[in-house]
Amino acid sequence: MAAEARREGVATVDIGELLDEQKLSLYHLGTIVLCLLIIIVDAADTGSGNVSGPAILRAFPADRSVLGWVFASAGFGVFFGSLIFGYIGDRYGRRLGVILSVLLYSVPELCTMFSGSLEQIMMWRFLTGLGIGGAIPNTIALLNEAAPKRFRASFVVIAFLGYATGTALAGLIAAKLNGIYGWYAVFVVVGAAGLVLSALLYLRLPESIRFLTVTQPFAPRLRQQAMRVFSDAGIGPATRFIMQHEKSGKGSLRDLFAGDLKLTTPLLWLSYFFESFTYLGYTAWLTTIMEAQGLTQQQAAFAFSYAGWGGIVMLLCLARPLDKVGPLASVVSASLCVAMLISIGASGLTVAAYTILATVAHACGSGTHNSLNSTVAMFYPTRIRSNGVGWATAAGRIGGAVGPLTIGYVFSAKFSLDTVLYVVAGPYLAVIVLNIMLGLIYRRQFAAAPAVAGE
Repeated sequence: MAAEARREGVATVDIGELLDEQKLSLYHLGTIVLCLLIIIVDAADTGSGNVSGPAILRAFPADRSVLGWVFASAGFGVFFGSLIFGYIGDRYGRRLGVILSVLLYSVPELCTMFSGSLEQIMMWRFLTGLGIGGAIPNTIALLNEAAPKRFRASFVVIAFLGYATGTALAGLIAAKLNGIYGWYAVFVVVGAAGLVLSALLYLRLPESIRFLTVTQPFAPRLRQQAMRVFSDAGIGPATRFIMQHEKSGKGSLRDLFAGDLKLTTPLLWLSYFFESFTYLGYTAWLTTIMEAQGLTQQQAAFAFSYAGWGGIVMLLCLARPLDKVGPLASVVSASLCVAMLISIGASGLTVAAYTILATVAHACGSGTHNSLNSTVAMFYPTRIRSNGVGWATAAGRIGGAVGPLTIGYVFSAKFSLDTVLYVVAGPYLAVIVLNIMLGLIYRRQFAAAPAVAGE
């Protein structure tokens, strides 16, 4: 399009077309690496509270149901953070939303070490959750808007390998340091890493070119960034930037239910809710479940770490299928997760067997969880993308708060571990049905008009 513009003397460039057809470049690599680091620290922040749960209970003795509130407090923070920073991302930019979120999940994480009671830990976990919730929608939007059309799901999957990596690192740090320095060691390490990352993002993270084109088409920084990214497109001082298949201006909450989205948005919210109930609930209680099966504190922490690495393998297996069939790809991983969760309740197995089952269950859950994150942004146009992802994430975090609480109360009621695991696995049956429905919508929309649907 840029070449045609030069021949005809019309300096108009469709940024969406350039981005969709662009070959992979250093711009893409830099965006993926920075987003990968964001997700690694984000997941480590989440995992630090989960993996330290048993140690926190030993430091501040209380009923197990109270530990559920520690887990849930972060979930409630994520809920509000998803909404607040989803709005900030669509209003003021993905870059600002991400940097503020990283700062907000790092400072409280570091301050957790000063807690003298479970109530104080809950307060810091809530504040940490605000940042965790804000980082996800803006990071997903950045990745989706930077990627060529054929790699949009893969870009998010690659970055969300950081979620499994961060989970695994939290387990390793806790296994190595919590026994030496105390329950708070992992919070100190992860919080400090987040502060360093926020400085790096301020220096290196670019704004979304799609976002700038839709909201600030005449901004000097858009022209500067476009000339740098599309150096061979003939962009000059008089070039006008457009997004042919996008409405310009700011979006609103009402737009999340416009047209086909009036069905898609509720399906996404329900899928996020039930999926997060199981995945985040299981992740929160994983080390406790493993200790209930006879593993030591260190063995349970290592199991948590292995589970994170297993999630990387599952995500790599799902990357290309997600580009082709969307949420349908995660139906298999969700079904396997249900089978593995139920198997953990078997008695008389060895430590190695329990560890393998827990790892595979978590890997399949991680694949299912992040398959939603990899495709949700495609259902929404640029001007409401952060808000769309933010509200879906918020629905998930309601499930992510209710799940740990429910599991905690089932534990406290002295039900058998089999019953606990049925409670954990049950919502994934709804996820399977919902993902089939979303997958059919995805295939219909993107097979019919991939360029428009993904814009």
